[in-house]
Amino acid sequence: MQRSKDFWKRTLNLLGDKDIFFNASAITFNLFICAIPFTLILISIIGYILSFDTAFDEIVRYGTELIPVFTFESTEADMIQGEETLENILTPLVGARNVFGIAGLIILMLFTQGLLHSFKHVIFDVFDIKDKKHPFKDILYNFLGFGVIGSVFLFFSLAISVISLLDLSVIRVPYTEIEIRLPWVYDLLDFTIPIIFTFLLMYVIYRFVSERRISTKVALTGAAIYTLLFEIAKLLVSLYLGYAFSTYQYFYQGYAIFVIIGIWAFYTSILFVISVILTRAYKETYFVTKSSFEENPYASLD
Repeated sequence: MQRSKDFWKRTLNLLGDKDIFFNASAITFNLFICAIPFTLILISIIGYILSFDTAFDEIVRYGTELIPVFTFESTEADMIQGEETLENILTPLVGARNVFGIAGLIILMLFTQGLLHSFKHVIFDVFDIKDKKHPFKDILYNFLGFGVIGSVFLFFSLAISVISLLDLSVIRVPYTEIEIRLPWVYDLLDFTIPIIFTFLLMYVIYRFVSERRISTKVALTGAAIYTLLFEIAKLLVSLYLGYAFSTYQYFYQGYAIFVIIGIWAFYTSILFVISVILTRAYKETYFVTKSSFEENPYASLD
């Protein structure tokens, strides 16, 4: 009970001390600036292993898992899913990817530095980590973080490709004609894979974007907190958009999708800042004793 009180006391103190909306605005701005370069680079990375079309489909799949599910009426079709909307946005951009070339790809990778640096700034600010590294080393660490993030996307792309080749809903007993049908398997996978993906993605951000100054145990805690908040928020926002999107479409016409994505990006950015605050409060309450915290509050816990 005492630790629970300490946890919420630390959380409230951090919420009042840290500028949540400023940090969330920085992340949101960089999300919009780097969304297209980030997507093109990820498609290129995954395309080296899988076919380009498969890589594009996987990125669209991940995109639809990271935004609320909603449908809306259209003049050309009765219902358009969010996945189709993302495809329509990305297809002309991806089709012109050859314009960039190798030099352009390098430039795009430099643009993504801002996004990773905004995540790092929030983590360093909340945990009061003083960054004294040379700017060149800072760029190298950002490239390392980007490479690990790309590896997470690649891992899930390969895993989904393997799963799609197997029929997991039917188990055949050897040497018999008995078949055990499990129709719920794919529903379970559709539910669990996005959660696992979000969890691993946030673990990479906590652990590697922070230049491994956040310990494994703390990074796992932060990833779990964000994943929980994210899934709850996505469910609630999806329910809201189910009946509110027609109103947005009436006022903003075809630009309504960008309004929704902008609101959702800012909302998820706020969730990230809050999750970092909760992670630090949880670390100080449950992972560090009072005496050791006073001696070195940010010592690695590995």
